[in-house]
Amino acid sequence: MLLTDTDSSISRVQLRARVRDALARRFGIDTRALAAFRIVLGLVLLFDVFHRSRDLVTFYTDDGVLPRALLVNQYPAARYSLHTLSGEPWAQAVLFACAAIAAVALLVGYRTRTATVLSLLLLVSVQARNPHLLNGGDKLLSQLVLLAVFLPLGTRWALDALGDPDASGADSEDAEPRTRSGTDPRIVTPATAAMLGSVVVVFVSNALLKAEGDTWHSGEALHYALRQDQLTVLLGTHLVDYPLFLTLGTYIWAGLVTGAPLLIVLTGRLRTAYATAFIATVVGMALSMAVGLFPAVLIGGLLLFLPPRVWDALESVAGVAVDRVGVLERGATAFRARTSTLSRPQTLGSSLSEPTRRRTQRYWSIHLGCLLLVVALWSVGLLGVANAFEPIEEIDPEEHEWTMFAPDPPASYGWYVVEAGVVDEENRDVLQGSTLRDAPPPDAAETLPSFRWRKYMDSLSGDDDRADRFAAHMCERARTQTDAFVENVTLTYTEQPIRLEGEAETPTTKTVVERSCPAEVADHDRNAEFGPAPNHRN
Repeated sequence: MLLTDTDSSISRVQLRARVRDALARRFGIDTRALAAFRIVLGLVLLFDVFHRSRDLVTFYTDDGVLPRALLVNQYPAARYSLHTLSGEPWAQAVLFACAAIAAVALLVGYRTRTATVLSLLLLVSVQARNPHLLNGGDKLLSQLVLLAVFLPLGTRWALDALGDPDASGADSEDAEPRTRSGTDPRIVTPATAAMLGSVVVVFVSNALLKAEGDTWHSGEALHYALRQDQLTVLLGTHLVDYPLFLTLGTYIWAGLVTGAPLLIVLTGRLRTAYATAFIATVVGMALSMAVGLFPAVLIGGLLLFLPPRVWDALESVAGVAVDRVGVLERGATAFRARTSTLSRPQTLGSSLSEPTRRRTQRYWSIHLGCLLLVVALWSVGLLGVANAFEPIEEIDPEEHEWTMFAPDPPASYGWYVVEAGVVDEENRDVLQGSTLRDAPPPDAAETLPSFRWRKYMDSLSGDDDRADRFAAHMCERARTQTDAFVENVTLTYTEQPIRLEGEAETPTTKTVVERSCPAEVADHDRNAEFGPAPNHRN
């Protein structure tokens, strides 16, 4: 039987519809998933600001370990960071406050795109102010915030969506197309494909590195990883007593990252099961190891893979819970009454004529296509070589170089101590603010204020200028802890080999930095624009 031209046209239309549906199911993102991602992103950025602010003077001012002069001398591009405009603590505090405000705006979905752009600008700026503090979690966070700029994050569960009759539409500050249909809450653009693809590439690149090692395929990787005492917390301190569980967990995690492309290939219930397994495993990581921002950032990225049926169920459960609590129900009713007359924030795009809006949408799609290509090339090139997947790192005391838990976890762990030699008194542990003890610490994770200190201390080996300035700052810090004369400071690293069986080996201690403290620390000109860095070497 011959097909007529009409039949052929119908077949082509049906084929295109099936292809579009197949792509949408794999590269589309539910608007509620975008909202959940936005909330996680806002919380992570807010936590990052407060976590960094604890060491604001030490790491981000001219009075700290890395003055602007020294920073710009080693990283000329850092002069374009907003955080290098001033070396005063008050200026950094203002920028930190601005970052916190932008994070809160992103969290609640107010002027979402603007808040995302400002958050990205301030995040990149603070990371450039002291690049020696960064780990894989920071790199992944900046990558996801960059991609988030191109996503309509304010369409659901956001102040931007108040008064919008179609909550699944585009962001109030977007010129992007709306969802594919009135019943499908997924948004499909090159940006959604770039976001999902970048998360998968992170896993794939790490799986390739793991394939080069031995312990991940022999089932021993977590046996070593969870004995990294400087990183192990909460559940991790107990799981080491269950070797069978560690072996099983090693194979499960290696299998998940190796099969990461299935996050895109699978759809429906299978994708839900795979993404849920990933999320559960990452939650376990967060409860077992102090690895910075990485688990939270990764959970936010994995939420984007959950299909509409998951969010339908969650909204249904939330609705039932609210209905059963009269106070919440009355509060929700009052809130809806108050906000029903509100409209979403007006933006420049909302005042444009229809032809101009169509041209803007066309140019926007071209930009997003270019973004997808750039992200794909960047991910394959950069992550394939430098691998931004895991922030879990360990120092090699022989070469003082950082390696990752891929291809294999380190076979040792260790801790740093900053010792101050005090005249007529016992030597002091500067970071702990107490008398130096001879015995190993009961918990290596408590020897440093945060993981960023560990990162910075590792960078001191082989860099005399930064080692000089670090020693000078530690001298100043030690002087605030005692009335006696501080003669010198010494930064040491103690390595403890890991033995899965048999008696533990004796740890070895090596000196990383050793400097004398001058009678009076030289004051550098903090008002000069990137003047010469102070030198405090012997």
